[in-house]
Amino acid sequence: MKQIIALFILLFSFTSFAQIEGTWSGNIEIPNQKLPFVLHVSKENGQLKATSDSPNQGVQGIAMSSIRFENNTLFLSHDQMNMTYEGTLTDNQNIKGTFKQGTYSFTLNLKKEAKKNISEQSKNSNVKELKVSEELQGNLYETSNKETVILLIAGSGPTDRNGNTLGMAVNNSYKFLAEGLAENNYSVFTYDKRVVYSVKSQQEIPSLDFQHGIDDAQTIIHYLKNNLGYKNIIVAGHSEGSLVGMSASKKDVAAFISLAGAGNSIDVILKEQLNKQAPMLNDDTNKILTQLKEGKIVKDVNPMLQALFAEQNQPFLIDWISRNPQTEIAKLNIPILIVNGTKDLQVGQKEAELLHKANPKSSMVIIEKMNHVFKEVENDQQNMESYNNPELPIHKDLIKTIVSFLKQNKL
Repeated sequence: MKQIIALFILLFSFTSFAQIEGTWSGNIEIPNQKLPFVLHVSKENGQLKATSDSPNQGVQGIAMSSIRFENNTLFLSHDQMNMTYEGTLTDNQNIKGTFKQGTYSFTLNLKKEAKKNISEQSKNSNVKELKVSEELQGNLYETSNKETVILLIAGSGPTDRNGNTLGMAVNNSYKFLAEGLAENNYSVFTYDKRVVYSVKSQQEIPSLDFQHGIDDAQTIIHYLKNNLGYKNIIVAGHSEGSLVGMSASKKDVAAFISLAGAGNSIDVILKEQLNKQAPMLNDDTNKILTQLKEGKIVKDVNPMLQALFAEQNQPFLIDWISRNPQTEIAKLNIPILIVNGTKDLQVGQKEAELLHKANPKSSMVIIEKMNHVFKEVENDQQNMESYNNPELPIHKDLIKTIVSFLKQNKL
């Protein structure tokens, strides 16, 4: 996991704390491109601390390992990313320096940002960072609607509150969805999964089972209802988050929305995906998944499948495989919306149909030309490119579909 996050992060300096406190922004000058980042500097107990965001990577709140400022020169390091920074304060508004990661060096100059006025914020929502617990933190897109809030649960892997998979894909799908729903006066809460918290805080990734995700979702539901006072909690789960969400929606939830959620158990989905991508590994894949379905740890794993089936991942997969989405969604007696797209290469339309069949009272909508990360695409090339296009908006019909469903159910 130590290599899961690519380049980004920060810097700062100043002869007085008052000068350096605030928000700074700039670009890491990578050949043929610029990687934007934002640095936040504050003071705690007489000591400076800093965190940074990498907007294009959808990463927020990364803390530096060490900070030193001497003779108008700032020195920073981040041990987990093997990164250092050295910058010189040229005036009260600018720092010029060099960002290094491993053997690579890039220019990184920062400029201090002016404080934003309230008038610059969205007219329909105010984005607040909330800490439900130390390991569960996220953004509340708060609107004037104090009765209904939508909890958005992320898909598999180290996927953060914005819908970006750290070090792999940056598309801001959840951020766009939350903003669009907020524009329609629905408050939305998006959060970082525990694995994202561990990476951001430079901690070892704990061994987790599937149940922990369900427990976390239920903790957040309780927080939204009892601490923030929302009457109607809408759970919307994406991909893996669909199974997490439906499993967590048996109490205190007004409605459930499945976004590109599977109808089959994950072993069936993985067989289909891997058999398409690497047919030469069919026998190995099927053998491993059969043993995992039986609850057995697999010691002998083909090196080409290690990233997915590494031994430390297997307890999570065993728990996940044991859960059938059709069984879980059938247990729900609340309004249900099942959404999928015709261009989803990961979870096909038939998966939505299985969920709908398992709970016939549900509503199902298949959106033309929408892919797995909610983007509108025409062909396979656009489909793949959209996973790393943070500027491409989500499909316009997705927000319309969700809003229509909620209004039909008087939510």
